[in-house]
Amino acid sequence: MWFLPKINLIKMNRLTFLLFCLFVGDTLCAPLVCIQENQCLSGKTMSGTKSKKFDAFFGIPYAKPPTGNLRFSEPEPAERWNGTLDCTKEKPICIQENVLIPNPTVDGSEDCLYLNVYRPRSANGYLFRKPLPVMIFIHYGGLFSGTITPYLLGPEYFMDTGSVILVLMQYRLGSLGFLTTGDLECPGNFGYKDQTMAMRWVKENIGCFGGDTNSITLFGQSAGAVSAHMHMLSPLSKGLFHRAIVQSGNAIAPYNFPVTNPLAQAREQARVLDIPNADNLTSAEIVRELRKIDASTLVRSANKMKFFSVDPIVLFRTAIEPHSPTAFMCENPIEIVKKGNFNHIPWMTGLVPNEGIVRAGAILTNATVLEELNENFDNVMPQLMQISATGDDLATFWEKAKNFYFNGQAHVNDTNWQQFVDIFSHRAFYHPFLKTTEAYVNYADVNVNPVYLYKFSYRGNYSYSLAFTGTTRDFGVGHCDDLIYLFRSPALFPNGLAVDSMDNQMKNILVRTWISFAISGKPKEWTIMDKCRKENFNPICQYQHFTNGPSEDIRVSTSQDFDMPAMKLWDELKEYW
Repeated sequence: MWFLPKINLIKMNRLTFLLFCLFVGDTLCAPLVCIQENQCLSGKTMSGTKSKKFDAFFGIPYAKPPTGNLRFSEPEPAERWNGTLDCTKEKPICIQENVLIPNPTVDGSEDCLYLNVYRPRSANGYLFRKPLPVMIFIHYGGLFSGTITPYLLGPEYFMDTGSVILVLMQYRLGSLGFLTTGDLECPGNFGYKDQTMAMRWVKENIGCFGGDTNSITLFGQSAGAVSAHMHMLSPLSKGLFHRAIVQSGNAIAPYNFPVTNPLAQAREQARVLDIPNADNLTSAEIVRELRKIDASTLVRSANKMKFFSVDPIVLFRTAIEPHSPTAFMCENPIEIVKKGNFNHIPWMTGLVPNEGIVRAGAILTNATVLEELNENFDNVMPQLMQISATGDDLATFWEKAKNFYFNGQAHVNDTNWQQFVDIFSHRAFYHPFLKTTEAYVNYADVNVNPVYLYKFSYRGNYSYSLAFTGTTRDFGVGHCDDLIYLFRSPALFPNGLAVDSMDNQMKNILVRTWISFAISGKPKEWTIMDKCRKENFNPICQYQHFTNGPSEDIRVSTSQDFDMPAMKLWDELKEYW
C-alpha cells in the first residue's frame, strides 16, 4: 500500500490540481473550478443514465440576494469570495406559490439568485480537447413559479451525450420579479434582468468549466420560452447568446401583454396588503412600504388580486420601462416583433397539440371550479382569454368565438372538453406562434439566421397533466410533455424511461436534435424539408412533426397543417397586425 502525502488542494493552481487528480484518480478529487485567483468552486460527481460520470456545481451565486433595499431593484453582481465555495448542495428555490398545481403552498426564499452548471467528464476525467458548446435553460412556471432542481430538471440526458455544458438559473418570480410602478422607482422586469445577469456570468466564466463562450444556446419552455424570446428582443441581452430554442411560449402571447396601468396594479398590490392610504401613495412610497412586507405574505397576497379561481395565472408580467441604461424592454414586444427590430439569430421554435391543458386541465378536473365557470360562462371566458376588445366589439367577437368552439353552447362538459382545451391552446400559443414566425421570415436573412419549426405530438407513457390536474386522466400530448424527453424528472416520473422503450428512443431523438442545433445552429436529426422563408410561408412553413407511428414506433415527418380557421378568428381582434 502506497502513501499519499498531505497536500493542501485548495492552494494548488488549477493545472496542478488537474494533473494531481489524473495521477491519483478521480475518487480522491471533487470537481474544482477556479474562475479567478483564489476564487474557486467545489462541485460533486454524479452518474448519468448510461453510467457516464459528470460534474455538477449547485448554487453558484451570480447576483447579490435581492433583499432589503435590493427588493424591487436592479440585480447587482454577487460579492466576491475568497477560497473555495462549496457547490455540492442545492440552494432554496425563489419564493413562490405554484397555483398551477393542486393545493399549492408558499415555498422558497428571496435569497435565490443562483445557477447550476453541469459538465460531462471526458475520457481522461477532466480535460476536453476543445471547449464544449454551452446550453442555458430557463425554467417554466408562468413567471411566478418554477425551480431548477434536478429532481424535476435532471441533466442526465444531456450529460449522457458528453457533448455540451448545461446551465440552469433561478430568477425572481411573481411580484418580486415583475411588479412595476411604471416609472424608475420600480421599472420592473427584474426577473428578466436576473436572467441577463446570469447569462453575463456564463459568458464571463463558463470558459473555466471548459465551455465555449462563442457557442451559447439559450433555450426555455413555457415561461422559459417567453423569457428566451424576450432576450431575442432586448438590447440588454444582445451578444450574450448565439442561438435560441423557444418551446411552447412566446413574448407576444396574451399572458405576456404588458399591464395597461402598472401604477394602478402596484396600488392594488399595496391595498390587498392593507397598507394604509394605498390609493394616495406615490410610487416611491408604495415601493418603500412593499419592502417592509414579509416575503411570504407578499407572495400569498396575489390570490386576492384574482378575478376567477387562480386567474389571471400570470398577474405580474413584462413591463414597458422608461428609458435608462439598465432598461430591459422600453417598447411593447408586439411592436418590436412587428418591426423586426430584434436580434436575428438561428432559432428553433415549436408547440405541442394540447398546450391549453396547462390551465384547462385543472378546471376540467375540479367540479367546483367547473361549475362556477359554467354559471358565469359568458362573463368569465372572455376574461380568461384576455380579450382586449370591449363593449359591443367584445360581445360580437365572443359570440363568434363561442359558436366556433362550443357550437354556441355556454358550458363545458365531457362532450366538448377538447374544444375547451383548444381555445386555450389557440389563443395563448398557436396564434402568437404563427404571427411571430411570420414576422421573423419577413425580416431576417434566413440564409444566415434560419428558423426551424416543430410540433411535438408523440404520446408516451407519461404526461405533465398529472402535475396540473392531480389525476391520471388522458388529455393527450399537453403542455410540458416534450420536457419528459429532455430532462429526467424523478419527482414526477420516478420509474424513468425504460432502456428498451419507445419513450427512450424518443428521448434519444429529441436530445440529439437539441444538441445538434446547439452545436451547429441546425437540427441535423430532422428529415429534409424546405428552408422556412417568406415565399413558402403558406399557411406556415414546413415543420418537423414528431408523433407516434402506426406500428408502435416513432414517426418523424414534415407537415404544413395548421389550425388556420382558428387563426383567422383570432386575427379579427387585430391585436397584432
